[in-house]
Amino acid sequence: MSGGSVFLSLGPVPNHAGYTLRRHKAETLANAGCYEARQDWIQYIGPIKEFGNCNPVNGNFTALVLPLTKPERLRLVAYILEYAFLHDNVVEVAKEDGSSSKDGNDNDAFSLGDMETSQQNAKLGRKQIQAKMMLQLTQTDPVCAKRVMGVWQTMLETTKKDKSKSFADLEEYLEFRIIDTGAPFAESLMLFGMGETLTKEEDALLAPIIRPCHASLALANDYFSFDREWTEYQDALSSSSSSDVGVPINGVYLYTQWQNVDIPTAKQLVREAANRFEADFLQKCQEFRESGKSNEKLDRYLRGLSYQITGNVVWSLNCPRYHPEMRYDPNKGLEDQLTAERRERPVVEQVEDVDVETTERLKRLSIASWQSRESDSDISTTSSSWEERVASRSSSFSAMSSDEEGVPGFKGFKNTERREKESLLPSEEKLGMDIVNAPFEYTRSMPSGNVRGTFIDALNLWAGLPEEVLAQIKEVVDDLHTASLMFDDVEDGSELRRGSPAAHAVYGIPQTINSASLAILEAVRKAKDLPIPGAVDIALEQLRDLHVGQSYDLYWTRHMSCPSESEYLEMVAKKTGGLFLLLSRLMSEHMPQEVRSLVNDLVTQVGIYFQIRDDYQNLSSDEYTAQKGFCEDLDEGKLSFPLVHYLNTEQNSSNSQQVREVLQERQQKGSLSMPLKLLTLQKLKSSNSLSYTKDTLKRLEGDVDGTIEELERLTGRENWVLRMCMAKLSV
Repeated sequence: MSGGSVFLSLGPVPNHAGYTLRRHKAETLANAGCYEARQDWIQYIGPIKEFGNCNPVNGNFTALVLPLTKPERLRLVAYILEYAFLHDNVVEVAKEDGSSSKDGNDNDAFSLGDMETSQQNAKLGRKQIQAKMMLQLTQTDPVCAKRVMGVWQTMLETTKKDKSKSFADLEEYLEFRIIDTGAPFAESLMLFGMGETLTKEEDALLAPIIRPCHASLALANDYFSFDREWTEYQDALSSSSSSDVGVPINGVYLYTQWQNVDIPTAKQLVREAANRFEADFLQKCQEFRESGKSNEKLDRYLRGLSYQITGNVVWSLNCPRYHPEMRYDPNKGLEDQLTAERRERPVVEQVEDVDVETTERLKRLSIASWQSRESDSDISTTSSSWEERVASRSSSFSAMSSDEEGVPGFKGFKNTERREKESLLPSEEKLGMDIVNAPFEYTRSMPSGNVRGTFIDALNLWAGLPEEVLAQIKEVVDDLHTASLMFDDVEDGSELRRGSPAAHAVYGIPQTINSASLAILEAVRKAKDLPIPGAVDIALEQLRDLHVGQSYDLYWTRHMSCPSESEYLEMVAKKTGGLFLLLSRLMSEHMPQEVRSLVNDLVTQVGIYFQIRDDYQNLSSDEYTAQKGFCEDLDEGKLSFPLVHYLNTEQNSSNSQQVREVLQERQQKGSLSMPLKLLTLQKLKSSNSLSYTKDTLKRLEGDVDGTIEELERLTGRENWVLRMCMAKLSV
């Protein structure tokens, strides 16, 4: 193979012919990805001492388990797996000590439990890291990334749902454990690393083949992790006053219950079961290849799965995660140096992707002949001198860089000195808030992508506000946003909102206006409770701008008066940007002037981007058609950005006169027929007004990206949540 392979072949593992152990030649990139993940965890979430991927003796988990990963993707894959290991550690600790989130995070499959309430902004830190991973996955390979993110979500939701479940037998347990232990997740990362995808038909074809592979991986995890899990369980029992300490979810423990045997016997039974699944996997692979249904891609896929089995075992034999005697400081990035110092002579040689004869030392790593920790002493040396030997040296990575009750009712003249006599005045309050709040609650309950909530979380990376203050700001902004939607739908005559009937179509226009007006009053009252100087004044100022901007939008529509592009942008900055500016002003009041100014510029840019994107999608998006109807802005007679551009650039042409006549028709009839909509849309396309709108959005994306970069430079903090938010909105 020209230029050499990306693998280090460690030869076939005996007993089951066909199992080969490989180690990625670019392992240093895997170590770098793990180090980067740990540093991000420390920066965004808090201290961490648990181990993940790294193993300076037998090799990094990612390098051993996913050796077919493209070198340019290895660092990212290792980063993701390291985060998954650390996430698993924190969640397991929360389960063992019976803790649960105090703010409802138990409903969040990605939650870190009590860490998110005990550590300042840990919840935001989790979102920051996840956004970084999702963005980099999507930017690298959006098709493969979709599978990775879907499988991870399923894994966490399954784990959360079934953790306390009892299992009657091994098969029932494996249905849970295969997902819980992350085998499908590792498989999705393997495909991402290889740059390969599977069709639905291929997934269905391979499902019965890969199940024994996943079962073997799950049981190997149980076998090697049991000692650590059992020790942690015993420690939790002795230190906890609660009786809710959960038993280990581990096949070894379950065998002691199913068959009433001791732990050594249960471990032997787990080993034997894993070996049966390994043999079954190889047999199924062989039969599949002989059936003629395989091809080069599927054969490589199955080989990749077999490398997971061997790599997982070899890594587990002496990894610091399972073996305390192998531990060192996991946060200093020492792995490359420790690995180099372990190798007095090369243990492996770089070869092409073919099987070679293994050494006697590696024969003892056979899956079929797992030995106890004590009998592996020849390959599991202690680490007592590791840190001493590198303490004076710099790290190999050192240069790398989440109620208020309503307004109290009119309790009504309860004067104990009043004479007791019949009165026409009510003696008690019977009219509650349900009726007035109904249109508001109806609108708020509609499905939403919660982009504004995510945007607020992202800004808080720089603002650093406490979670309770952030929650108050979100409530104020959400109330005002919902009220503005209700007013918009009434004023624009929109019958649909997010695919459902608008509030005024259900409750009537008067009741909807009344409900939205109360929501604004409530939001201002809540702003008064914020621990931010001038919060009410800020809210009132931005509400003023919002109404001024809306007045021009309504005026231009009613009088068919086309604004200039700059007038339109000013209107948008006041109307749509007003709520964005409200949240930024509330959040940045304590920040340095230069940073505060940039944050306000950023949210104004984002507000304008949101509105122009909405204008564009309304005329071009199938999703918008499903939610609001085909080209709804034309039904409303709205002078959106594409139409403003068209009428200004074509103002003296016959084409422009045609579109103006269509708009006049709409004003007389209240809506447009499908042929007239299609005619107008064709004019916007042929005049390049739609493409101009898309180009404007791309320019705005560049402006937003530049402002983010400048804020990251000034604050010294990269904002992956905000970048991911904008990437999702990109047209």
